[in-house]
Amino acid sequence: MRRLSFKKRIPLLVRITSGLLVALISFVGGFFLIMILWMRALRHPEFRERLIRFSKQTLNPNALKIAGHPASAYALIQHVGRHSGRTYATPIVARPLGNDFVIPLPYGSNVDWCRNVLVAKTCTLTWNGHDYTMDQPEIVPPEEAIGAFPLVTRLLFTAGGMNQYLCLHRQQETPEELPTHEDIPFSLPTI
Repeated sequence: MRRLSFKKRIPLLVRITSGLLVALISFVGGFFLIMILWMRALRHPEFRERLIRFSKQTLNPNALKIAGHPASAYALIQHVGRHSGRTYATPIVARPLGNDFVIPLPYGSNVDWCRNVLVAKTCTLTWNGHDYTMDQPEIVPPEEAIGAFPLVTRLLFTAGGMNQYLCLHRQQETPEELPTHEDIPFSLPTI
């Protein structure tokens, strides 16, 4: 009796499906590996400074066009310069946590907008099409802030070594309850 070859025994549909599944797992795994390596590279001062400069000159002007709008991955933070007294707008990633907002600080707390907010102790955050007056900014550890983010983002931040977050407390003038991360459409944070 003649034996069938391995390829003939497994139906074509199963081979295609398993091939696509392996390709998808490889793509997702590669993406996460690249993101983790990118976040770890931010620990090197020279790389971080170049990336901050690139963000200010190239990424931020483009992100400002969509920041703060509904379904945008970016929020918009308006703050006053600690030396100039001018009002600035900076696109950021922010997530609600109770009545507060949490902002990951991939570049650390030494960036201009963060220092401005910490000195002024107030700012305006435009998120999901709504303006919120925020005060009492404070740097918080990951344990206090990570709950604001979806599971995939938590894993990326933890594996990447994200260890600083800015927590902004919302002034109690509006009683509207903020949605949790389960209510927000999934989006990966940008760095």
